[in-house]
Amino acid sequence: MIFSHIRRLLPAALSIAFIAGAATSAHAQAQDQDQALAGRVGAQMEQLLGKYPIPGASIAIAYKGELVYQRGYGMAVMETNTPATPQTVFRIASISKPVTAVAVLKLFENELPQALDRKVFGPDGLLPDSAYPEFANPRDPRVLKVTLRDLLQHTSGWGATDYDPQYDLIDIARTMNVKAPASARDVIAFMLKQRSLDVPPGVEVHYSNFGYNILGRIIEYKSGKSYEQAVQELVFKPAGVSSAVIAADKRVQRVANETVYYDDPRWPPVPDQDGSGATGAESYFGFHLQAMDAHGGWAATAADLVRFVDAAQGTAKGAALLKPETVALMKQRNGAMPDNNNGLGWVVTKMDGVNIISHSGALTTGTYGYLQAREDGWSWAVLFNRLPIPYPPEKALSELQSFQATVQRGLMSAIINRADPQTGR
Repeated sequence: MIFSHIRRLLPAALSIAFIAGAATSAHAQAQDQDQALAGRVGAQMEQLLGKYPIPGASIAIAYKGELVYQRGYGMAVMETNTPATPQTVFRIASISKPVTAVAVLKLFENELPQALDRKVFGPDGLLPDSAYPEFANPRDPRVLKVTLRDLLQHTSGWGATDYDPQYDLIDIARTMNVKAPASARDVIAFMLKQRSLDVPPGVEVHYSNFGYNILGRIIEYKSGKSYEQAVQELVFKPAGVSSAVIAADKRVQRVANETVYYDDPRWPPVPDQDGSGATGAESYFGFHLQAMDAHGGWAATAADLVRFVDAAQGTAKGAALLKPETVALMKQRNGAMPDNNNGLGWVVTKMDGVNIISHSGALTTGTYGYLQAREDGWSWAVLFNRLPIPYPPEKALSELQSFQATVQRGLMSAIINRADPQTGR
């Protein structure tokens, strides 16, 4: 009886042992792959921080909606030897634009695609004269033709010159007879009343921070909430993002776990945007993040940016932020403009046959970040606390381009391991 019982149990025991051995082998293989990934990415990051040099950075990588690598490099706060970690918060600059775009798409989702061709200004605009009387009767009547799509895809007609009102808050406040720094709404009123479009809307592509300022106000009017509150509720909370905030201007106002931003020491002091006459480092005197909210005001961790992009395109483990047809619309380029690689809030490209959505962000001279999601399942974000632009900037364009190319191509190459096509990891 004992031997018979053993014989009955033996096949099951062997099966369990085989499965356990296979699982152990698979686990060991996954560990090896993760270690290889860490080695490749770590080498690239150390090279970047040493070459330029950059005090600190943080990176997060996900595969098919699951975080597979997070790490901080260097120092978040040099003066206290505080290391950068996966929990370190960084300003994300223009990566705020796809955040704003996703919030717009979420708000108008039941009205798409028709809503994209709605006019922004005028009596029946998305920002109607009755609610925004200071926007009525613009100096340039062509403004009344600007559509929601134009703002999202940078074809609004603004941005063709070097003038960016988002960084001219002292003069704008003086012109509008308001206290400096001018608010986001003050900037719009100034541009509509005091300046003309650079080119007609809908015919040329010109990157525009100002256009995304307008989108922020559309979010406020459509939702009935502040921009920050609306985006938190529409985008970040559903995506499981907990670190994102509109950043503060001054170093002493940093949120918990936020890095310090280190300008290139050759960069001269700049006037404070509050009009006080004080001067200081550009990172803490040259920006008013509240007025930049929708185009460059957010701060977050690298991991939360990855969570955001995965939720936005429906590859996260949780619920998707947008319907599949909205995601397809978000990734659609303007067919009438073959040189325009802008989708709705994202840069839409293809590399080595793989479709990619991405966006970078930079603030002179203390911030650079990059966020990318690939249709092969990989998504990643990297954030730095210095943008290496030697002074004067017009003599450093090639170096900046080299830095950006190294970040984007070098890190992507390190992340993508083609040795194991079955797992992609």
